[in-house]
Formats: sequence, C-alpha cells, structure tokens
Amino acid sequence: MLQKLFQTGLLAAFILAGALLQGQSNLNASQLENLLASDKTVQLVDVRTPGEIQQTGKIAGAWEINYAAPDFREKIGRLDRKRPVVLYCASGGRSASAAAQLSQMGFTKIYNYTGGMYEWKSLRKPTVPAGEKPRP
Repeated sequence: MLQKLFQTGLLAAFILAGALLQGQSNLNASQLENLLASDKTVQLVDVRTPGEIQQTGKIAGAWEINYAAPDFREKIGRLDRKRPVVLYCASGGRSASAAAQLSQMGFTKIYNYTGGMYEWKSLRKPTVPAGEKPRP
C-alpha cells in the first residue's frame, strides 16, 4: 500500500515538474559530455540515493544530493544559482522533478540529462566511485 502511494506521488511530481519547468533544457549523453568539457563552471548533480550511487558509481565530478532526502532543498540551495546546473538520476524522472524545484528556487541555467545513469552505463561511459570529489 505504501509503495503504491509513493508511486502515485512520484507520478504526480513528474506531471507537476513538466508543468513548472522554466529555463530547463534536456541533454543527451554527447551533449552532456560536450557541455562538461567546454564549461568548467557547470555544477553536475547526481540526485539518486546513496545506495544507487554506491552500486553503479557516478559521473566524474558530480555532487551527490539525494532528491528523496528531507534536506534536498537545503543542500541544493548551497550551489551557485548563477552557474549552470546539470541534474541526472537513473533515467531522467527524478532529475526532471528536481529541475522544477531548482527553477522555483531561482536557478536560471538548469539542464536535465534525460538518459540518466542507465543510458550512461549502457554507453560504457566512465564512472567514478561514490564519494569521489565533485567539481569545485
């Protein structure tokens, strides 16, 4: 029962995210790689749970800020609102919802890597272990 409510809540969050997104652009894997290579000011954020990151690793330079954690807004609020932010999760859903929250918080350059870690791993892109230092 609890799982069903959680899934329903996530669906509602995804729908709300789609309605609220302003200033967000979607990226595919090559666009993400190009952006990270060309703009050293990008703040890359993995919004998956610590367990997910532990299992699969993360994209090099990513901050680990769990979207499902109660302190998500507090932690994400520590990022520089004037610098671009790229969000990713497992498959693009949670990162889209997170992007909506960032937009509400005044971030202006928000990108969602829609393929997420599933696509990144399927393309055999490099990863680093959980806890690896994020981009400054």
